[in-house]
Amino acid sequence: MTWRYNAARDRIQNLIANAPKIEVQNFYEEYLPEFTKTRAVLMAAGQRETQPLYELPKGRAVVVDTVQVYVAITNYDEYRMEALRETEASHAKALRFLHLHYSACDRVIENSPAQRVDFHGGRMHAVILGNGQNGVTSETIAEAFAFVRDLRYVAEQANKQLAGGDFTARFRIGIDAGPCVAINNGTGLEQEPMFLGSPANHAAKLADGDEPGLFVSDRVRAKLGRPELGSLLESRLQLDTDTFDRYLSSRDAVEGVTLGLDQSPSNVEGLLTEWHSEIRSKKVPNPTDPNFQFHYKEPPLSEIEFDKLSPSNSIRMPLASIYADLSGFTNYVDGAIAQGKIGDAVKALHVIREEFQHVVSDDFGGRKIRFIGDCVHALTAHGSSTETDTKETLLQAAKCAGGIRSSFNLCRDLLEGAEPLGLAIGVEFGPTPISRIGIRGDRSVRVASSKATSVSESVQKSCEHNETRFGPTAMKSLPSYLRDVVGTDGGAGELDFDDVSTASSQPVASVVAAPYARAHAPNSQDDTRAHFDGL
Repeated sequence: MTWRYNAARDRIQNLIANAPKIEVQNFYEEYLPEFTKTRAVLMAAGQRETQPLYELPKGRAVVVDTVQVYVAITNYDEYRMEALRETEASHAKALRFLHLHYSACDRVIENSPAQRVDFHGGRMHAVILGNGQNGVTSETIAEAFAFVRDLRYVAEQANKQLAGGDFTARFRIGIDAGPCVAINNGTGLEQEPMFLGSPANHAAKLADGDEPGLFVSDRVRAKLGRPELGSLLESRLQLDTDTFDRYLSSRDAVEGVTLGLDQSPSNVEGLLTEWHSEIRSKKVPNPTDPNFQFHYKEPPLSEIEFDKLSPSNSIRMPLASIYADLSGFTNYVDGAIAQGKIGDAVKALHVIREEFQHVVSDDFGGRKIRFIGDCVHALTAHGSSTETDTKETLLQAAKCAGGIRSSFNLCRDLLEGAEPLGLAIGVEFGPTPISRIGIRGDRSVRVASSKATSVSESVQKSCEHNETRFGPTAMKSLPSYLRDVVGTDGGAGELDFDDVSTASSQPVASVVAAPYARAHAPNSQDDTRAHFDGL
């Protein structure tokens, strides 16, 4: 398996030709009436209900006013590491911690106006939809605050009552509000709901940091009548507890109750009582009980079937983690919304994400874990039936990263209007557990979480425009000829498949060709070997 220019070009052209015509709908005027009728039919037939915007067909994009909420656990690494090392025991403990946290979050979500978009390691993304034709109002913000209050309360009580105080979580919460475009790129147990636009992006950035607390954007501050602070960076100042309490108290007083930050309404107490009852009757498992059993998965990782994974059937092995994130995409989408070109932006994203997945799985035998907005997280490993070959894994991970960039360059050339986009890629290596956790059934969450996954994400975020960067562990075992290419800091600009293959001096089936080829690149597959022989 490897990346090939002609195959990638044909694949992308086929994706473009067969991409569905994107139907853009307004949430309240067009989508919601249709959804309400469909849900009534499902309920009457006793079938499973779905959430609004959760299982959209690929040809649908819905414009909706939202409050975007990101909840990050700032002390997650305290559970994932043991004496500054990752061990099987520390990974099991971290997954038990996430298992409890995910279960608590979903319990609260199922009893609130919020919808869970995704869990990603120690971070949850939720959304609250605007209030009818009025969009996001101060009342919508209050619903978000109430959700945050209830979530923190239930997490605290679940830790005390179910985990004996062993799983204390400290939260950093980012909130922004505004119009987004809802789409979906998943199927079955791997739904990929996504909200495109700056509110989701800004909420994620506000939740990114080590200091716990509630951090809100200027758009939220304006709804609260609070002074605006200017740039997003300056908006990382924490919303003070007094403002939070005062605003919630004002809202709750209208409903006949007065509650502060550390209190919660009776329906949440009832949620905890019901949870205890279901655990005692064994209707649901105790979320602190799972005994994580790990096994090694012989490569290729593309064969992983997430629907067969569970705490008692989890994978743990050394592997390479890859994050590839589109840069400039938020501005691209905001421009599309303003110019009425939402369909073009959604089509471009579908094509780019599907091609990235093809490169990972078809070309390099890797496994996509999830799309996180406009970013793909993937894993790859090479080795025998008993162990991972570290150097071969990193060589193939570098080639995979190069293939992703070469395919991205093709996408940018073949898709109209995609020229401003860039791509940042982060790669790291290390032992990583893979499983499904949280509420049982189709609401359970696929997870791959380790130091390698978090470092690959962080080095990706530190990339310059169109850079690939390797983490410190990957750099130690990266073949010397590749270390020379990326430099001592682990970063290299525009590192594509041709670059990696040339550095490794291994004949390949193709290299990048016109229109964006380097001057030294061959013009066809037939003169590839002559090209390398002449180096």
